[in-house]
Amino acid sequence: MEEKSTKSRAQWLTIGLFLVLIIFVVRLFYIQVIEYDKYAAQADQMQISKRTINPTRGEFFVLDKDGILSPLVLNQTVYTVFADPTQIGDGNIEKIRNLIQDVAGGQAITSNFEKLNDTAMQYVVLARQVTHTQAEKIRDANLKGVGLQATSRRVYPEGSLAAQVLGFVNVDGEGQYGLEQFLNKELAGEPGVLQSVTDVRHIPLTIGVHDVSIPAKNGTNYVLSIDRAVQAHVEHSLADGLKRVSATKGSIVIMEVDTGRVIAMANLPSYDPANYNKVDDSAVFQNTITMWPYEPGSVIKPFTIGAAMDTGSIGRYSTFHNTGCVMVADAKICNLYRQVDGETIDVANILRYSLNTGAIWALEQMGGGDINLIARQRLYNYFADNYRFTEKTNIESTGEAVGLMMKPDNPNGARVTYSNMTFGQGMNVTMIQVVAAFAATINGGTYYQPTLILGTINKNGKLVEQKPKVIANGVLKTETSKNLKEMLRAIRAGSVSMSQIDRGYYVGGKSGTAETIDPATGKYGGPTIGSYLGFVGDETGNPKYAIMVRVDDGHVAAGSTTGSAAAQPIFDAISRFIIEYEGVTK
Repeated sequence: MEEKSTKSRAQWLTIGLFLVLIIFVVRLFYIQVIEYDKYAAQADQMQISKRTINPTRGEFFVLDKDGILSPLVLNQTVYTVFADPTQIGDGNIEKIRNLIQDVAGGQAITSNFEKLNDTAMQYVVLARQVTHTQAEKIRDANLKGVGLQATSRRVYPEGSLAAQVLGFVNVDGEGQYGLEQFLNKELAGEPGVLQSVTDVRHIPLTIGVHDVSIPAKNGTNYVLSIDRAVQAHVEHSLADGLKRVSATKGSIVIMEVDTGRVIAMANLPSYDPANYNKVDDSAVFQNTITMWPYEPGSVIKPFTIGAAMDTGSIGRYSTFHNTGCVMVADAKICNLYRQVDGETIDVANILRYSLNTGAIWALEQMGGGDINLIARQRLYNYFADNYRFTEKTNIESTGEAVGLMMKPDNPNGARVTYSNMTFGQGMNVTMIQVVAAFAATINGGTYYQPTLILGTINKNGKLVEQKPKVIANGVLKTETSKNLKEMLRAIRAGSVSMSQIDRGYYVGGKSGTAETIDPATGKYGGPTIGSYLGFVGDETGNPKYAIMVRVDDGHVAAGSTTGSAAAQPIFDAISRFIIEYEGVTK
C-alpha cells in the first residue's frame, strides 16, 4: 500500500515537471519566435549607439579690391549638452539638472529635464551653445549618460556691418531674415549619421550589419557682391545724413548697372546680429529696401518720360506750355516749384524743374492728347512689364514685397490715379524694384537679375563666380536710354552739387519727395519721404553704379523738400566717395 502511494506521488511529480517544462518551452517559443521583433528591437536599443553628425553651416565672405576674401560671418565652435535616459541611472537626474543649470545658466533648456525619466528616448538636449570652458566643466563632472556634441554659432568680424542683408541664426540653428533665412537650406547642409554596436561603456565593437557611417555634408560658403569699403562708407554717410536732418529712418542701395550686383545695401536703425536677442523692436530686422513698398515721388518721372519717348509719343526736344496747374477730372494738380509757370518747357526741363504738369502732359501724349485707356494702358505696360514694378525682383532676401498699381481699366478714378503715378504717387514700389529698373533704363535697356551673391567657394577655397543673369532686353530702346541718362546728367550740371562735388565726372540723378497718408485723417499730409535716384559713371561716359537714397522722416527748412535737402546730400557724399575709391572719371 505504501509502495503504491510512493509510486503515485512520483507519477504526479513527473507530470508536474513535464507541465512546467511545457510552460517553459511555450514561453521560450513565445519570446523567441512570436515576440522576436520586440525583444530584438529592445536589444538593439541597448546595444546600438546612433548619433547625428551635424554639418558645418556655410559662411559669408566678401572680396576686396586686391582679390582677397575677407569674412563677414564665421562659425565658432560651441557645444550641445545631451543625455541618454537609458544610461543615466536612478537618482542622477537631479545631479544632472543642478550641474547644467550651474554651468550653463540661462542656456539650460529646463523643460527637457522631465524627459530624462523617459527611457524610451536616447537623446535629450539639455543645453545649447555652451562654450568650450563650460563644456570642460561638464565633461570633468563625468556624469553617466551625459554627453557633449560640438556644434557652432555665428560670429561677426565686422560687427553690425550689413546686418539686415545678412540676418541671423537663432538658437535652433535656423536662419532668420535676410540671406540667412533665404539661403537657409544651402547654408545648413545635410546632417550625417554614425551608428555602431557598443558595449556597456559605449565603446564600439567590431564592424557589423548595424554599423552605419554617413558623413555630414557641410553648407555652402558664399561670397557676397557687397564691397566692404563701400558698405562701411554708406552706413557712415547714412548715419550722418539722418542726423543732419533729425531723421530716424533711412536706406541706401547701390547696384552695378551692367551686372545687377548690389555692392552696398544699408538701413538705419540697425542692430548687432551677434546680440539679436537683445533687440526690443523686431522691425529693425527687416530690410526696408526689399520689404517696405512706398510712394517714391518724383524719382519716378524719368520712368514716365522714358516710356513716353520710347513709344514715340514725345521726342527729346518736344515742348509743352507749363500752366503750373492742371485739372484732371475733379482734381487740381500743381507743380511744387512755380518759377517757370507760364513758360514753354522742353522735355529735359520737365525733369530739371520736376514738373508734375509735364509728367501728366507726357502721359496725355501717350493717348494722343488725352489720359484715356490707351494712355493708361501704355504707361501700365511700361511700369509693369518693362520696369517690372508689379513683380518681385527675387533678390536673395527673405520677405521681399511687391509693388502695387491700379489696373488701367479700373473705373474708380483711374485718370486721377494715373496722373499721380506719373510723378510717383498713387503707386507703391520697393527701393530694390526702382534701382533695378533704373539700372536698365540707363544701361541701354538690359534688366539684370538683382543679386547679393558674387559666387561660392569650392572645396579648394577658390571663388566660383556666379555670372550675371539677364532677365529682359529692350526695357528701353538704346536711343531712349542714351537721351534719358543725358537729361539726368544735365540736371546735375546745373546744380550746386555738380559744381562742388562731381564737375568733370559722369554723374546724374533726380530727387523725389512723396507725401504719406496721415493716419488721423486718411489723407495725404503725413511726414514726407525723400528719395534721390542717380548714377555714377566711368571715363567712357557710361553709368557704372545706380544709387538710391531714402530718408523717411527728415526735417528740412521751409521751402525745401526732403528729396533735395535730405536725400540728395547723402547721394553727394556717396558719389564723391565712389569717384575717389573707384577713380571713375569722364
